[in-house]
Amino acid sequence: MLGILGLDHHWAPAAVRERLAFSGPALTEALAELGQSEAISEVVLLCTCNRTEVYVAGPAWPAARQAVEAFLTRQYLAGAPAVRLSVDARNVDPAQASLGQYCYAYEGLEAARHLFQVAAGLRSMQVGESQILGQVKDAFVTASRAGMVGEELHGLFIAALKLGKRVRSETGIARADVSISSAAVALARDALGGLQGRAALLIGAGRTSELCARQLRAGGVTRLILANRTPEHAQALAREVGAEPVALSQVGQVIGQVQLIISATAAPHLILSAATVAEACKGRHSPLVILDLALPRDVEEIVGLLPAVCLYNIDALHGYGEGLERTADLERVRELMEEAIGELHRWQQVRKVAPAIAALRRHVDASQETELRRALGHLEHLPEQEREVVRQFGQRMVDKMFHHLVSRVRDVAANGPTDAVLDLLMQLFAVPPGQNGREPEREAEVEVEVEAVSTKERAPEPGGE
Repeated sequence: MLGILGLDHHWAPAAVRERLAFSGPALTEALAELGQSEAISEVVLLCTCNRTEVYVAGPAWPAARQAVEAFLTRQYLAGAPAVRLSVDARNVDPAQASLGQYCYAYEGLEAARHLFQVAAGLRSMQVGESQILGQVKDAFVTASRAGMVGEELHGLFIAALKLGKRVRSETGIARADVSISSAAVALARDALGGLQGRAALLIGAGRTSELCARQLRAGGVTRLILANRTPEHAQALAREVGAEPVALSQVGQVIGQVQLIISATAAPHLILSAATVAEACKGRHSPLVILDLALPRDVEEIVGLLPAVCLYNIDALHGYGEGLERTADLERVRELMEEAIGELHRWQQVRKVAPAIAALRRHVDASQETELRRALGHLEHLPEQEREVVRQFGQRMVDKMFHHLVSRVRDVAANGPTDAVLDLLMQLFAVPPGQNGREPEREAEVEVEVEAVSTKERAPEPGGE
Protein backbone atom coordinates (compact mmCIF):
# COMPACT_ATOMS: atom_id res chain seq x y z
CA MET A 1 0.00 0.00 0.00
CA LEU A 2 1.22 3.46 -0.91
CA GLY A 3 -0.34 6.77 0.11
CA ILE A 4 0.25 10.46 0.75
CA LEU A 5 -1.35 13.04 3.02
CA GLY A 6 -0.24 16.66 2.80
CA LEU A 7 -0.90 20.30 2.13
CA ASP A 8 0.70 22.95 -0.07
CA HIS A 9 0.43 26.57 -1.18
CA HIS A 10 -2.50 25.83 -3.47
CA TRP A 11 -4.84 25.39 -0.49
CA ALA A 12 -2.98 26.28 2.71
CA PRO A 13 -1.75 29.84 3.42
CA ALA A 14 1.67 30.51 4.92
CA ALA A 15 0.30 30.90 8.46
CA VAL A 16 -0.97 27.32 8.29
CA ARG A 17 2.05 25.85 6.49
CA GLU A 18 4.54 27.24 8.98
CA ARG A 19 2.84 25.33 11.80
CA LEU A 20 3.88 22.14 10.00
CA ALA A 21 7.40 23.18 9.02
CA PHE A 22 9.97 20.50 9.92
CA SER A 23 13.72 20.77 9.47
CA GLY A 24 16.91 19.54 11.13
CA PRO A 25 16.36 17.54 14.34
CA ALA A 26 12.61 18.26 14.25
CA LEU A 27 12.38 16.45 10.91
CA THR A 28 14.23 13.40 12.23
CA GLU A 29 12.01 13.34 15.32
CA ALA A 30 8.89 13.57 13.16
CA LEU A 31 10.03 10.61 11.05
CA ALA A 32 10.70 8.58 14.19
CA GLU A 33 7.28 9.39 15.65
CA LEU A 34 5.48 8.48 12.44
CA GLY A 35 7.48 5.26 12.18
CA GLN A 36 6.29 4.11 15.59
CA SER A 37 2.79 3.56 14.23
CA GLU A 38 1.96 -0.07 13.46
CA ALA A 39 -0.01 1.18 10.46
CA ILE A 40 3.12 2.67 8.83
CA SER A 41 5.96 0.50 7.51
CA GLU A 42 7.84 3.22 5.60
CA VAL A 43 7.67 7.01 5.62
CA VAL A 44 9.23 10.01 3.87
CA LEU A 45 8.45 13.56 5.01
CA LEU A 46 8.82 16.22 2.30
CA CYS A 47 8.81 19.69 3.83
CA THR A 48 9.52 22.90 1.88
CA CYS A 49 8.33 26.47 2.13
CA ASN A 50 5.34 25.58 0.00
CA ARG A 51 4.41 22.09 1.19
CA THR A 52 4.43 19.49 3.92
CA GLU A 53 3.71 16.00 2.58
CA VAL A 54 3.88 12.62 4.30
CA TYR A 55 4.46 9.66 1.98
CA VAL A 56 3.83 6.27 3.60
CA ALA A 57 3.75 2.56 2.82
CA GLY A 58 2.02 0.07 5.07
CA PRO A 59 -0.44 -2.82 5.30
CA ALA A 60 -3.58 -0.70 4.66
CA TRP A 61 -4.09 2.91 3.59
CA PRO A 62 -7.10 3.79 5.83
CA ALA A 63 -5.16 2.96 9.00
CA ALA A 64 -1.99 4.67 7.77
CA ARG A 65 -3.95 7.77 6.75
CA GLN A 66 -5.55 7.95 10.18
CA ALA A 67 -2.13 7.75 11.83
CA VAL A 68 -0.73 10.54 9.64
CA GLU A 69 -3.80 12.73 10.21
CA ALA A 70 -3.46 12.30 13.97
CA PHE A 71 0.23 13.23 13.84
CA LEU A 72 -0.29 16.34 11.69
CA THR A 73 -3.23 17.46 13.80
CA ARG A 74 -1.14 17.23 16.98
CA GLN A 75 1.61 19.29 15.39
CA TYR A 76 -0.85 21.80 13.97
CA LEU A 77 -2.70 22.40 17.21
CA ALA A 78 0.54 22.64 19.18
CA GLY A 79 1.95 25.10 16.66
CA ALA A 80 5.58 25.29 15.60
CA PRO A 81 7.84 27.01 18.13
CA ALA A 82 8.37 29.86 15.70
CA VAL A 83 4.68 30.62 15.06
CA ARG A 84 4.11 34.33 15.61
CA LEU A 85 0.98 34.99 13.61
CA SER A 86 -2.68 34.95 14.50
CA VAL A 87 -4.18 35.99 11.17
CA ASP A 88 -2.94 35.02 7.70
CA ALA A 89 -3.26 36.58 4.27
CA ARG A 90 -6.73 35.09 3.85
CA ASN A 91 -7.92 36.44 7.20
CA VAL A 92 -8.09 32.94 8.66
CA ASP A 93 -7.06 32.32 12.25
CA PRO A 94 -5.14 29.02 11.94
CA ALA A 95 -5.71 28.24 15.60
CA GLN A 96 -9.46 28.21 14.98
CA ALA A 97 -9.46 26.53 11.57
CA SER A 98 -9.69 22.81 10.86
CA LEU A 99 -6.52 21.31 9.40
CA GLY A 100 -8.56 18.94 7.25
CA GLN A 101 -9.81 21.73 4.98
CA TYR A 102 -6.23 22.37 3.83
CA CYS A 103 -5.16 18.75 3.23
CA TYR A 104 -5.25 16.39 0.27
CA ALA A 105 -4.79 12.61 0.26
CA TYR A 106 -3.99 10.12 -2.50
CA GLU A 107 -3.54 6.36 -2.60
CA GLY A 108 -1.69 3.99 -4.91
CA LEU A 109 -0.78 5.25 -8.35
CA GLU A 110 -2.51 8.57 -7.67
CA ALA A 111 -0.07 9.12 -4.81
CA ALA A 112 2.79 8.31 -7.18
CA ARG A 113 1.36 10.68 -9.79
CA HIS A 114 1.28 13.46 -7.23
CA LEU A 115 4.94 12.95 -6.28
CA PHE A 116 5.90 12.86 -9.95
CA GLN A 117 4.11 16.18 -10.47
CA VAL A 118 6.01 17.64 -7.52
CA ALA A 119 9.39 16.37 -8.75
CA ALA A 120 8.68 17.69 -12.24
CA GLY A 121 7.87 21.14 -10.88
CA LEU A 122 4.23 21.06 -11.95
CA ARG A 123 2.93 21.77 -8.44
CA SER A 124 5.46 24.45 -7.52
CA MET A 125 4.41 28.05 -6.94
CA GLN A 126 6.46 28.88 -10.04
CA VAL A 127 5.76 26.01 -12.44
CA GLY A 128 9.02 24.40 -13.52
CA GLU A 129 11.26 25.88 -10.81
CA SER A 130 14.38 23.80 -10.35
CA GLN A 131 15.10 23.59 -6.62
CA ILE A 132 12.19 21.30 -5.73
CA LEU A 133 13.99 18.30 -7.24
CA GLY A 134 16.87 18.77 -4.82
CA GLN A 135 14.38 19.05 -1.97
CA VAL A 136 12.71 15.77 -2.98
CA LYS A 137 16.14 14.14 -3.05
CA ASP A 138 17.02 15.51 0.39
CA ALA A 139 13.74 14.26 1.90
CA PHE A 140 14.38 10.79 0.48
CA VAL A 141 17.99 10.68 1.72
CA THR A 142 17.02 11.93 5.19
CA ALA A 143 14.33 9.28 5.58
CA SER A 144 16.65 6.58 4.23
CA ARG A 145 19.39 7.46 6.70
CA ALA A 146 16.80 7.37 9.47
CA GLY A 147 15.94 3.80 8.48
CA MET A 148 12.40 4.73 7.42
CA VAL A 149 12.60 3.77 3.72
CA GLY A 150 11.92 0.26 2.50
CA GLU A 151 11.48 -1.29 -0.92
CA GLU A 152 8.20 0.41 -1.83
CA LEU A 153 9.13 4.05 -1.12
CA HIS A 154 12.65 3.43 -2.39
CA GLY A 155 11.27 2.43 -5.79
CA LEU A 156 8.81 5.34 -5.79
CA PHE A 157 11.34 8.06 -5.00
CA ILE A 158 14.04 6.74 -7.32
CA ALA A 159 11.44 6.80 -10.11
CA ALA A 160 10.44 10.36 -9.18
CA LEU A 161 14.05 11.58 -9.16
CA LYS A 162 14.73 9.97 -12.53
CA LEU A 163 11.62 11.62 -13.95
CA GLY A 164 12.61 15.01 -12.53
CA LYS A 165 16.02 14.74 -14.13
CA ARG A 166 14.53 13.79 -17.51
CA VAL A 167 12.06 16.67 -17.34
CA ARG A 168 14.87 19.17 -16.81
CA SER A 169 17.15 17.68 -19.47
CA GLU A 170 14.54 17.00 -22.17
CA THR A 171 12.26 20.04 -21.82
CA GLY A 172 12.65 23.77 -21.28
CA ILE A 173 10.29 23.93 -18.33
CA ALA A 174 13.08 24.70 -15.83
CA ARG A 175 14.09 28.02 -17.35
CA ALA A 176 15.89 30.39 -14.96
CA ASP A 177 13.04 32.89 -15.13
CA VAL A 178 10.62 30.67 -13.23
CA SER A 179 12.55 30.25 -9.97
CA ILE A 180 11.38 31.65 -6.66
CA SER A 181 14.30 34.06 -6.63
CA SER A 182 13.38 35.39 -10.06
CA ALA A 183 9.77 35.82 -8.99
CA ALA A 184 10.92 37.68 -5.86
CA VAL A 185 13.11 40.03 -7.88
CA ALA A 186 10.27 40.62 -10.37
CA LEU A 187 7.92 41.51 -7.52
CA ALA A 188 10.51 43.83 -6.00
CA ARG A 189 11.02 45.56 -9.34
CA ASP A 190 7.30 46.14 -9.74
CA ALA A 191 6.85 47.32 -6.14
CA LEU A 192 9.74 49.80 -6.37
CA GLY A 193 9.05 50.94 -9.92
CA GLY A 194 12.43 49.60 -11.07
CA LEU A 195 15.71 48.40 -9.58
CA GLN A 196 18.18 50.67 -11.33
CA GLY A 197 20.39 52.45 -8.82
CA ARG A 198 18.69 50.85 -5.80
CA ALA A 199 20.31 49.46 -2.65
CA ALA A 200 19.22 46.10 -1.22
CA LEU A 201 19.77 44.10 1.96
CA LEU A 202 19.77 40.30 1.76
CA ILE A 203 19.33 38.34 4.98
CA GLY A 204 20.54 34.75 4.72
CA ALA A 205 23.42 33.19 2.79
CA GLY A 206 21.74 30.16 1.21
CA ARG A 207 20.99 29.30 -2.39
CA THR A 208 17.94 31.56 -2.56
CA SER A 209 19.91 34.59 -1.37
CA GLU A 210 22.67 33.84 -3.86
CA LEU A 211 20.24 33.67 -6.78
CA CYS A 212 18.48 36.85 -5.63
CA ALA A 213 21.81 38.67 -5.36
CA ARG A 214 22.86 37.77 -8.89
CA GLN A 215 19.51 38.73 -10.36
CA LEU A 216 19.36 41.99 -8.42
CA ARG A 217 22.76 42.88 -9.83
CA ALA A 218 21.53 42.02 -13.32
CA GLY A 219 18.46 44.19 -12.71
CA GLY A 220 20.51 47.28 -11.92
CA VAL A 221 20.90 47.26 -8.13
CA THR A 222 24.13 49.12 -7.41
CA ARG A 223 24.63 48.27 -3.73
CA LEU A 224 24.13 44.93 -2.00
CA ILE A 225 24.43 44.34 1.73
CA LEU A 226 24.46 40.76 3.02
CA ALA A 227 23.69 39.68 6.58
CA ASN A 228 23.79 36.16 8.00
CA ARG A 229 23.91 34.46 11.38
CA THR A 230 27.24 32.81 10.45
CA PRO A 231 29.73 35.56 9.45
CA GLU A 232 31.93 33.16 7.46
CA HIS A 233 29.02 32.20 5.20
CA ALA A 234 28.07 35.84 4.69
CA GLN A 235 31.63 36.78 3.79
CA ALA A 236 32.01 33.88 1.34
CA LEU A 237 28.79 34.72 -0.52
CA ALA A 238 29.53 38.45 -0.39
CA ARG A 239 32.80 37.86 -2.23
CA GLU A 240 30.98 35.88 -4.94
CA VAL A 241 28.25 38.45 -5.61
CA GLY A 242 30.04 41.70 -4.81
CA ALA A 243 28.14 42.48 -1.60
CA GLU A 244 29.05 44.10 1.71
CA PRO A 245 28.89 41.55 4.56
CA VAL A 246 27.49 42.65 7.92
CA ALA A 247 26.69 40.83 11.13
CA LEU A 248 23.07 39.89 11.72
CA SER A 249 23.12 42.12 14.78
CA GLN A 250 23.87 45.11 12.54
CA VAL A 251 20.76 44.76 10.38
CA GLY A 252 18.93 47.54 12.21
CA GLN A 253 21.78 49.93 11.45
CA VAL A 254 21.66 49.41 7.65
CA ILE A 255 17.91 49.31 7.03
CA GLY A 256 17.85 53.08 6.59
CA GLN A 257 20.37 52.76 3.74
CA VAL A 258 18.32 50.43 1.50
CA GLN A 259 15.07 50.43 -0.42
CA LEU A 260 14.67 46.62 -0.54
CA ILE A 261 15.07 43.79 1.98
CA ILE A 262 14.84 40.12 1.02
CA SER A 263 14.98 37.64 3.91
CA ALA A 264 15.36 33.90 3.31
CA THR A 265 16.78 32.09 6.33
CA ALA A 266 16.21 28.80 8.08
CA ALA A 267 15.89 30.46 11.48
CA PRO A 268 13.20 29.09 13.81
CA HIS A 269 12.68 32.55 15.30
CA LEU A 270 12.02 36.12 14.17
CA ILE A 271 14.79 37.89 12.29
CA LEU A 272 13.13 41.28 11.84
CA SER A 273 10.84 42.53 14.58
CA ALA A 274 8.44 45.43 14.22
CA ALA A 275 10.40 47.35 16.86
CA THR A 276 13.67 47.01 14.91
CA VAL A 277 12.14 48.13 11.61
CA ALA A 278 10.16 50.97 13.22
CA GLU A 279 13.30 52.35 14.89
CA ALA A 280 15.25 52.14 11.63
CA CYS A 281 12.49 53.85 9.64
CA LYS A 282 11.94 56.85 11.91
CA GLY A 283 11.48 59.92 9.74
CA ARG A 284 11.62 57.84 6.55
CA HIS A 285 9.49 58.95 3.59
CA SER A 286 10.82 56.82 0.71
CA PRO A 287 9.25 53.35 0.35
CA LEU A 288 10.85 50.25 1.87
CA VAL A 289 9.88 46.93 0.27
CA ILE A 290 10.43 43.80 2.37
CA LEU A 291 10.11 40.29 0.89
CA ASP A 292 9.93 37.49 3.46
CA LEU A 293 10.70 34.23 1.64
CA ALA A 294 11.17 32.09 4.76
CA LEU A 295 8.86 29.57 6.37
CA PRO A 296 8.47 29.89 9.31
CA ARG A 297 8.53 33.54 8.43
CA ASP A 298 11.44 35.83 9.31
CA VAL A 299 9.54 39.11 9.58
CA GLU A 300 6.95 40.02 12.19
CA GLU A 301 3.60 40.44 10.48
CA ILE A 302 2.80 43.91 11.86
CA VAL A 303 5.88 45.28 10.11
CA GLY A 304 3.58 45.66 7.10
CA LEU A 305 1.52 48.22 9.04
CA LEU A 306 4.44 50.63 9.48
CA PRO A 307 4.43 53.84 7.41
CA ALA A 308 6.29 53.61 4.08
CA VAL A 309 6.80 49.84 4.49
CA CYS A 310 5.39 47.25 2.06
CA LEU A 311 5.71 43.67 3.36
CA TYR A 312 5.20 40.63 1.12
CA ASN A 313 5.47 36.98 2.17
CA ILE A 314 6.16 34.00 -0.08
CA ASP A 315 2.48 33.59 -1.04
CA ALA A 316 2.64 36.95 -2.84
CA LEU A 317 4.97 35.44 -5.45
CA HIS A 318 2.28 33.28 -6.99
CA GLY A 319 2.11 33.89 -10.72
CA TYR A 320 5.29 35.99 -11.05
CA GLY A 321 7.77 34.85 -13.70
CA GLU A 322 5.34 32.79 -15.80
CA GLY A 323 4.89 35.19 -18.65
CA LEU A 324 6.11 32.95 -21.48
CA GLU A 325 3.89 30.38 -23.11
CA ARG A 326 5.16 26.84 -22.44
CA THR A 327 2.39 24.65 -23.77
CA ALA A 328 4.75 22.34 -25.68
CA ASP A 329 7.03 21.91 -22.66
CA LEU A 330 4.14 21.12 -20.36
CA GLU A 331 2.72 18.59 -22.79
CA ARG A 332 6.09 16.84 -23.03
CA VAL A 333 6.38 16.80 -19.23
CA ARG A 334 2.99 15.10 -19.00
CA GLU A 335 4.07 12.50 -21.56
CA LEU A 336 7.22 11.73 -19.57
CA MET A 337 5.18 11.52 -16.40
CA GLU A 338 2.70 9.03 -17.86
CA GLU A 339 5.60 6.95 -19.12
CA ALA A 340 7.10 6.93 -15.62
CA ILE A 341 3.72 6.02 -14.08
CA GLY A 342 3.46 3.04 -16.44
CA GLU A 343 6.96 1.83 -15.57
CA LEU A 344 6.29 2.18 -11.84
CA HIS A 345 3.02 0.27 -12.15
CA ARG A 346 4.75 -2.59 -13.96
CA TRP A 347 7.46 -2.68 -11.28
CA GLN A 348 4.82 -2.79 -8.55
CA GLN A 349 2.98 -5.63 -10.26
CA VAL A 350 6.13 -7.70 -10.70
CA ARG A 351 7.11 -6.97 -7.10
CA LYS A 352 3.85 -8.52 -5.90
CA VAL A 353 4.66 -11.88 -7.46
CA ALA A 354 8.31 -11.92 -6.28
CA PRO A 355 7.52 -13.81 -3.02
CA ALA A 356 5.51 -16.38 -4.98
CA ILE A 357 8.39 -16.84 -7.44
CA ALA A 358 10.81 -17.27 -4.54
CA ALA A 359 8.51 -19.84 -2.91
CA LEU A 360 8.19 -21.67 -6.22
CA ARG A 361 11.97 -21.71 -6.61
CA ARG A 362 12.34 -23.27 -3.17
CA HIS A 363 9.75 -25.88 -4.15
CA VAL A 364 11.54 -26.66 -7.42
CA ASP A 365 14.96 -26.84 -5.77
CA ALA A 366 13.66 -29.20 -3.10
CA SER A 367 12.09 -31.44 -5.75
CA GLN A 368 15.30 -31.43 -7.78
CA GLU A 369 17.39 -32.35 -4.73
CA THR A 370 15.04 -35.24 -3.92
CA GLU A 371 15.16 -36.63 -7.45
CA LEU A 372 18.92 -36.14 -7.67
CA ARG A 373 19.52 -38.16 -4.50
CA ARG A 374 17.24 -40.89 -5.85
CA ALA A 375 19.05 -41.03 -9.20
CA LEU A 376 22.51 -41.00 -7.67
CA GLY A 377 21.43 -43.81 -5.37
CA HIS A 378 21.11 -46.00 -8.46
CA LEU A 379 24.46 -44.81 -9.84
CA GLU A 380 26.78 -45.59 -6.96
CA HIS A 381 28.97 -47.61 -9.30
CA LEU A 382 29.92 -44.45 -11.23
CA PRO A 383 33.09 -42.51 -10.35
CA GLU A 384 32.64 -39.15 -8.61
CA GLN A 385 33.53 -37.19 -11.78
CA GLU A 386 30.66 -38.79 -13.71
CA ARG A 387 28.27 -38.34 -10.78
CA GLU A 388 29.15 -34.61 -10.86
CA VAL A 389 28.19 -34.51 -14.55
CA VAL A 390 24.76 -35.84 -13.59
CA ARG A 391 24.41 -33.18 -10.87
CA GLN A 392 25.34 -30.35 -13.27
CA PHE A 393 23.02 -31.67 -15.99
CA GLY A 394 20.07 -31.65 -13.57
CA GLN A 395 20.91 -28.17 -12.26
CA ARG A 396 21.27 -26.63 -15.73
CA MET A 397 18.02 -28.19 -16.89
CA VAL A 398 16.11 -26.83 -13.88
CA ASP A 399 17.73 -23.39 -14.17
CA LYS A 400 16.84 -23.02 -17.86
CA MET A 401 13.25 -24.13 -17.41
CA PHE A 402 12.78 -21.97 -14.31
CA HIS A 403 14.28 -18.90 -16.02
CA HIS A 404 11.83 -19.22 -18.91
CA LEU A 405 8.93 -19.72 -16.51
CA VAL A 406 9.87 -16.72 -14.35
CA SER A 407 10.27 -14.47 -17.39
CA ARG A 408 6.79 -15.36 -18.56
CA VAL A 409 5.29 -14.90 -15.07
CA ARG A 410 6.87 -11.45 -14.78
CA ASP A 411 5.63 -10.43 -18.23
CA VAL A 412 2.09 -11.52 -17.41
CA ALA A 413 2.19 -9.82 -13.99
CA ALA A 414 3.48 -6.56 -15.47
CA ASN A 415 0.68 -6.36 -17.99
CA GLY A 416 -2.25 -8.06 -16.31
CA PRO A 417 -4.06 -8.59 -13.00
CA THR A 418 -1.42 -9.71 -10.49
CA ASP A 419 -3.93 -11.55 -8.31
CA ALA A 420 -4.79 -13.77 -11.25
CA VAL A 421 -1.11 -14.67 -11.67
CA LEU A 422 -0.80 -15.50 -7.98
CA ASP A 423 -3.89 -17.68 -8.08
CA LEU A 424 -2.55 -19.48 -11.14
CA LEU A 425 0.74 -20.20 -9.38
CA MET A 426 -1.21 -21.57 -6.44
CA GLN A 427 -3.27 -23.89 -8.64
CA LEU A 428 -0.46 -25.12 -10.94
CA PHE A 429 2.38 -25.47 -8.50
CA ALA A 430 0.70 -25.71 -5.09
CA VAL A 431 2.66 -22.86 -3.53
CA PRO A 432 2.30 -23.35 0.24
CA PRO A 433 -0.22 -21.07 1.97
CA GLY A 434 1.36 -17.95 3.40
CA GLN A 435 3.97 -17.85 0.59
CA ASN A 436 1.76 -16.61 -2.22
CA GLY A 437 2.92 -13.01 -2.15
CA ARG A 438 0.27 -11.78 0.27
CA GLU A 439 2.30 -12.33 3.43
CA PRO A 440 3.60 -9.26 5.27
CA GLU A 441 6.64 -7.88 3.54
CA ARG A 442 9.94 -8.40 5.28
CA GLU A 443 11.86 -5.25 6.10
CA ALA A 444 13.93 -4.21 3.09
CA GLU A 445 17.52 -3.14 3.28
CA VAL A 446 17.68 0.25 1.60
CA GLU A 447 20.66 1.29 -0.45
CA VAL A 448 20.35 4.94 -1.42
CA GLU A 449 20.81 5.26 -5.20
CA VAL A 450 20.54 9.03 -5.33
CA GLU A 451 23.96 9.51 -6.94
CA ALA A 452 22.71 7.85 -10.11
CA VAL A 453 19.99 10.46 -10.48
CA SER A 454 21.66 13.37 -8.69
CA THR A 455 20.99 16.94 -9.77
CA LYS A 456 23.19 20.01 -9.85
CA GLU A 457 20.90 21.98 -7.56
CA ARG A 458 22.17 22.64 -4.06
CA ALA A 459 19.83 22.24 -1.14
CA PRO A 460 18.19 25.63 -0.59
CA GLU A 461 17.27 27.34 2.60
CA PRO A 462 13.55 27.93 3.19
CA GLY A 463 12.23 30.04 0.35
CA GLY A 464 13.81 27.76 -2.21
CA GLU A 465 10.79 26.14 -3.78
